Amino acid sequence: MNGAIFSKKKIIYYDVMLFEEDVMDYSDKLRIIENIVKAPLFSVVGFTMNKIIYVTTLEGVRSLWLMDISNKEKIKLAEDVSSVSNVVQGSPYLLYTRDVAKGKELHKAFIVNIESLEQYEVSSLAPRRITNGCFDGEKFAISSSTESILDLWIIKPDASAEKVYEANKLFFAVDLEGDKIVGEGLLRGDPRSQELFIFNINTGEFQVFTPKEGSTNRNPKIHDDSILFATTAFGKEKLVVMNLGNGELIEPEMSFDEYRKYEFNEYVDFDWDSNGKIWFIAVRNGRTKVFYDGKLIKLPEGFTHYFVPAGDKYYATWSSLTSPHKILEIDSKSGEVETLLGEELPNELRNLLGRSRFFTYKSFDGLEIPAFVIENGSIGKPGPTIIYVHGGPWYSVNDSWNRMIASLVASGYHLVAPNFRGSTGYGDEFRKLDIGDPGGGDLMDVVYAARWAKENNLASKIAIMGYSYGGYMTFLATVKEPDMWDAGVAGAGITDWEELYELSDALFKQFINTLFTGKRELLAERSAKSYVENLKAPLCIIHSQNDSRTPLKPVLKYVSRLLDLGKKFELHVIPDMGHVIVRVEDAVKILFPGIIFLDRELKK
Repeated sequence: MNGAIFSKKKIIYYDVMLFEEDVMDYSDKLRIIENIVKAPLFSVVGFTMNKIIYVTTLEGVRSLWLMDISNKEKIKLAEDVSSVSNVVQGSPYLLYTRDVAKGKELHKAFIVNIESLEQYEVSSLAPRRITNGCFDGEKFAISSSTESILDLWIIKPDASAEKVYEANKLFFAVDLEGDKIVGEGLLRGDPRSQELFIFNINTGEFQVFTPKEGSTNRNPKIHDDSILFATTAFGKEKLVVMNLGNGELIEPEMSFDEYRKYEFNEYVDFDWDSNGKIWFIAVRNGRTKVFYDGKLIKLPEGFTHYFVPAGDKYYATWSSLTSPHKILEIDSKSGEVETLLGEELPNELRNLLGRSRFFTYKSFDGLEIPAFVIENGSIGKPGPTIIYVHGGPWYSVNDSWNRMIASLVASGYHLVAPNFRGSTGYGDEFRKLDIGDPGGGDLMDVVYAARWAKENNLASKIAIMGYSYGGYMTFLATVKEPDMWDAGVAGAGITDWEELYELSDALFKQFINTLFTGKRELLAERSAKSYVENLKAPLCIIHSQNDSRTPLKPVLKYVSRLLDLGKKFELHVIPDMGHVIVRVEDAVKILFPGIIFLDRELKK
């Protein structure tokens, strides 16, 4: 009897100890994730009136701030900010947008005067998905989408608004000056080309322009009577300047000896300064170089997201895979670089992130796929490994800060991030390879990344994880290649393209038409719902209740089918949140359950 009692007590004690160890482990994991996610991000928007305009997550939410350069005084202008227009030097005005529908991306526009700090809501503009905004110092132009149409609006600093154009075509306003708005879009009905437009505000004429049919043309910027833009009309993407008077195209002048040292894949961003000098950021293999007026601006290795020339100082948004976004100040004469706004991670976290490197591997058809691998600094090889699939699909993983990647690696995983066909940053032809073939070649690129991880002794167990298009790829990979994975985490994913199309607004209907090149018969074939019975790996599904890009309804139907089939899964629905992660606490809500799930499945 006594022995039985002793044994029973021992079991109870053992259970309590296990519970305490689990709590301690979860607490430690949560601390790591929170420290990474809460690391404040800083991004420069522009410079005017001797003030830096920037966006930061310092207080846990994306907020708009200014800092007076003369005395370093900082003032918060707005919080819960979705987007901000460009800043015109010499003007006190700027436009920002805010989601007013708990994540459904129905935006209102606001005008702020950075001198008086007065703000005005553009009350005559009903909530809508605002896709872009630009400013010429006197007026703003925005492009937006409703359920049925895409349109252009002019907004004055007094917050009055007027719709000037609408169409059932995919287009975005990029810049304006005087009586002209310029932008880009799919305007000739060819999903593999992209044209520019010039809209005359006075006459209402919408003129479509391309230097060569079938080419990709993007990011037009106006200065006086010229437009600077990137084009593939002459082969590899180039920057050209078009004279609006005679239509002549020329390449901008630059120090070509220095420029030719670098074989860039494409341009990240570019613009004129107020004096007509050109700056640009170019990328190769996930890392950038910045040129201004033809000369190289020396910045740390990593990724420069934006650049602002401001007299004798330059300002840049910069990050790397191991360093969060910060604003750098560069002395134009000495070249000295200092961190103006930003914080480093604690050494403990930096050590956990280990080392990252760029590499390429061959896919099923011999195509070289660029990728980054990030090894955890505290585990050996082989070890539990995540194949991280980025969103988009027209996006990429670069040597730039990514809270999801950093959280996964610091939580005890190696990570491989393939830039599958369709990714940006590797030339226009590579980007076009998934148009008309989503869930085809790009899916196999992801599968071959997993094979690479196993064959190169990196992975013991292996999971796939992604958000948005990465969530879609996770859903599809786990049912099309079910034997490859030990687990999957799908965030904000797509399970049924047909239903998604019916639930989408005008903008995302055009997106789906472009991605599938109008092949409606492919929508079911490339949907995970068509193969759900094949699922073998445990699946963690994380989705926001108010997501308007990838709505929850089709995912709930997928979950119901998983339940009927007796598949192993868990579902986390995040209330009062949409597709875009604006608040720090929302990022934790997505990452924490996913990482706990992975620990349970990959670290048994």
